[in-house]
Amino acid sequence: MLKFARRFILHRILTAELELFVADIFNEVDEDVRKDKSLALWKAYGKYVIGVAILIIVGTASFVGWQNYTQSQSRSQGAAFEAAAALVAGEKLGEGAAAFAGLAESGNAGYRPLAALREAEAMIAAGEGEKALLVYEKLAADGSVDTEFSSLATLLAGYYLLDVGTTDQVRERIAPLTEPGNLWSASANELLALSYIKDGDTAKAKEVLALIGNDAATPEDVKGRVSQLLAAIEGK
Repeated sequence: MLKFARRFILHRILTAELELFVADIFNEVDEDVRKDKSLALWKAYGKYVIGVAILIIVGTASFVGWQNYTQSQSRSQGAAFEAAAALVAGEKLGEGAAAFAGLAESGNAGYRPLAALREAEAMIAAGEGEKALLVYEKLAADGSVDTEFSSLATLLAGYYLLDVGTTDQVRERIAPLTEPGNLWSASANELLALSYIKDGDTAKAKEVLALIGNDAATPEDVKGRVSQLLAAIEGK
C-alpha cells in the first residue's frame, strides 16, 4: 500500500509540474506552427524540456524529504542536501555537484538517488552534460534504489538527449519506460512523440499521441495536453 501511495504521489508531482508549462507552450505554437509545423512545434516545446526535468527533481525531492522526515531518518543528511542545493542556487555549480555526489555515495535510501539526480542537474547547468549522463546511467542501473528513481533517471536522461543528442538516442534510452504499466509510461510516450516531431515525422508523432490519448490509464490532464499537441500539429 505504501509503495502504491509513493507511485501515485510521484506521478501527480510530474503531471502537476508539466501543467505549469502547457498554456505558454501552446500559445506560442498555435501562432507559429502553420509556418512550419514540425520545426516550430519542436522549437516552442523543446526549450521547456530541461526546465520540466528540473522541476520533476525538485518536486520529487520535496516528497522524499517529507518521507524521510516522517520516518525519523537522519536530519544531518537533510541538512547536507539543503547545503548542496544552496551552493547550486548560488551558482557554485561545481561545488554543489561535488556535495551532491558525496551524499549520493553516503546517503540513505531516500537521499542517495535524489542527490544523484541533483548532481546531474548541476552538471548539466555547468555545461557538463556528458558527465551528467554517466550519473543518470549509474542511477538507472542501481538495483538498490526504488525503481521509481532509477526509471526517473532514464526519463531525465531522455529529456536531456532530446535537447542535445539525437532522436535515435532518445528513443533507445526511453524504450523500456514506454511500456504499459510503467509509472512514467505516459510521459515517456510524450517524449517519444516529441522525438518524432523533432524528426519532422508528424504522422508517427500523431500515432503515438493517439495511443496515449486512447489509453484508459492515461491521466486526464495528460490526455488534455495530448489533444492540444495534436491540434497544434494539425494547425487547428
